[in-house]
Amino acid sequence: MPTRSRSSSARKMSAAPRAGKKSPQAPNRSQMSRMLEIHNLLREGFGSRRRLNCTTMGKRLGMSAKTIQRDLNYMKDTLGLPVDYDGQEKSYSYPSSDVSFPVGPDLTQDERIAISVARQTLEVFRGVNFADHLASAHDKLFDGFLSQTGLSIEGDLSEYISVRTPGAGIADPKTFKAVVKALLERRELRLKYQAKGRPAATPRRLAPYHLACVASRWVLVARDLEKQDVRTYIMARLTDPVITQDPIDRPLNFDVSRHLGTSFGVWTGSGEIVVRLRLAAVAAHHVRERHWHATQKLTELPEGEVEVAFKLSDLNDVTRWILGFGGDCRVMEPKELQAAVREEAEAMLSGSRFSGKRRPEDADDDERPGEFVGFKRSGA
Repeated sequence: MPTRSRSSSARKMSAAPRAGKKSPQAPNRSQMSRMLEIHNLLREGFGSRRRLNCTTMGKRLGMSAKTIQRDLNYMKDTLGLPVDYDGQEKSYSYPSSDVSFPVGPDLTQDERIAISVARQTLEVFRGVNFADHLASAHDKLFDGFLSQTGLSIEGDLSEYISVRTPGAGIADPKTFKAVVKALLERRELRLKYQAKGRPAATPRRLAPYHLACVASRWVLVARDLEKQDVRTYIMARLTDPVITQDPIDRPLNFDVSRHLGTSFGVWTGSGEIVVRLRLAAVAAHHVRERHWHATQKLTELPEGEVEVAFKLSDLNDVTRWILGFGGDCRVMEPKELQAAVREEAEAMLSGSRFSGKRRPEDADDDERPGEFVGFKRSGA
């Protein structure tokens, strides 16, 4: 009897439970491990054009033919694997060698949906070498499971639930891979960094501490070995990486949550700055509906207005965030933030930044905490 190849959709349909039949109990770890071995035997059998029966597979795995038969039935009826049976030769085979073994047959419907949605969040890795690897790993692990028992939605789940990541950060794949390698091996990293407003990139010697994705933008927290200061670097501005053989000492008590936790985005400072804003009713929902910071506190006001307060260590990112509200947001405190917003609004109207002249306060590297147009850190 010739081998029949079934389409992906057909395989998924076969995974659905038969009417009136009770779903079989989920296998334990040892049973899943055994079925994975059977799966590998069937893949090898396709490559060598050998068809396998329960007896031969049982001898290979040290199991009885009946146990192998039960496993094969589960693989076909519950896991939806394309196990073909030849009645004349009483043997089993796969229609191809690229059949993937699904993982997690005991996942609930909610868990399967959550995994499918998580798959779409990989867009934040677009532009770095993790993107394709993560997508490939996800599909190998969970391919086919979203169409199995209990999920009534037909077709691709992305037709019903989707995730959009506008403004996802960009990073050179070669640089990204080098940074990850240097982090894991705890080695000094030498590269070039294009600081804000600088005409050219400058060499840096860094001891990498942590790689983070903050507001969809990749940043590297590292100690500048020349300036002996822990700073935050935008990954998109790092180029020409070289991993040295020099080991680094990463402090055991380094806590990235403490380093980035008081920031509103990427930029960090020291000390604590209380920020208090008032939003008009037309913009209040933007604050009510999202969690912007761990220290966020809301106070409802008359006429639908709202007051929001944060405790931050730096005003760079929150200043640009405020400007996005236009006249619907009023800075109540601190005065430094009021001045920064006022200066930025005036610069937007006058176009003064396009003169080609750099101001004294822009002369330092942009990764230094607390640097921002019109803002000088208070005594923190």
